[in-house]
Amino acid sequence: MRKVMVFLKRRADLDRPAFFEWWLNQHRPLVEKIPGLKRYTISLEADGEDGAFDGVAELWFDDDAAAAAGFASAEGQTASADTRAHVSRRERLDLVEHKFVDTGLPAPFKLVAALKRRADLSRPAFEEWWLERHAPLVVVFPELRRYQVDLVESGPEGFADGIAEVSFADLATLKRITSTKQVKDAQQDSVEHTAARNRLFVEEHPVR
Repeated sequence: MRKVMVFLKRRADLDRPAFFEWWLNQHRPLVEKIPGLKRYTISLEADGEDGAFDGVAELWFDDDAAAAAGFASAEGQTASADTRAHVSRRERLDLVEHKFVDTGLPAPFKLVAALKRRADLSRPAFEEWWLERHAPLVVVFPELRRYQVDLVESGPEGFADGIAEVSFADLATLKRITSTKQVKDAQQDSVEHTAARNRLFVEEHPVR
């Protein structure tokens, strides 16, 4: 299964409620028509922070070929044109999922962290650090319901080399746990291995 995440920042003249309304009610049906789309989740910024992005589209296809064909289709081009008309920034990542924790319990609120590796680290070295040395620091977080790492394993350089998804039952729990020393220490390990980090708290809105 191939996962694609598309990070979006709204146009400057759109307020966030209007942008979310467009995404959930006008844009969503266009994306649902893309051939080969297996799953689709809209993850919207949930903490009121006006940062680099307002949310993330999460899309799943059977494989790379199905994703490429879907985005290249007439339906994919229509959805893409509608996106460009409403955003000031769009960043797409083609990812491989590495799942570490899944309790099976609802976990609609999550920290999404897009990490760009240090310039002196190769992709394989960064992957080895993340999966084998950093992930063990995260899986022991209290009240954690889901945790996975999504990696860019090939293709051109982008704004990030991978995504951390750290999920909890509600926003209050997410904020409380991520403010603890245990999490701050893990985040410092992340800082020491990255050149850039984009973080946002989101609420998932599964579409299909």
